Amino acid sequence: MSTRDILTDLGEDAIRCFGYGGFSYADLARDAGIKKASIHHHFPAKADLGLAVLERYAQRLKETLEAISATSATANEAQTRAIGVYREALGDGSKMCLCAALAGDGERLSDPMQARLAAANAMVTRWLAKTFEQGASDGSITAVGDAAGRPIATLARLQGAQMIARAARDVTLFDEAMQDLTA
Repeated sequence: MSTRDILTDLGEDAIRCFGYGGFSYADLARDAGIKKASIHHHFPAKADLGLAVLERYAQRLKETLEAISATSATANEAQTRAIGVYREALGDGSKMCLCAALAGDGERLSDPMQARLAAANAMVTRWLAKTFEQGASDGSITAVGDAAGRPIATLARLQGAQMIARAARDVTLFDEAMQDLTA
């Protein structure tokens, strides 16, 4: 694994655990066992690292959601599996998905990071909208309610439930918040 990949992994983990403002290059240098100057070689500014982490994360999330769609028998199954992705992102309750973690630090993000975060969230809401449409067609999701507002409300619920569960270090709170979505 390259030093750049190691730093990107460490950066993602740090953001998901502590937020964008909750770590420094000194922390990453210590964890990677390298000098801080080496990090600047790969990522001249923290915003460069943040953008690289976010771009990789968004691409992986897109691929994950596409795979879920391609391998789920119904829209309800796809939705349930997507909720599982967000649940898994909590780990033991000490982390969140990258997008939720970055949203909490929005004022610290560079303009390119803010734009990429908005694009990642828009990608998820588009996926949710398609899933709800499919669910209405295949009959597997019946309580769609306001079809136009449901995707963004669902994403807000997923990310908000992560924040509540992380703050309490209790992943069962996430599960409780998702009960009616998975029913």
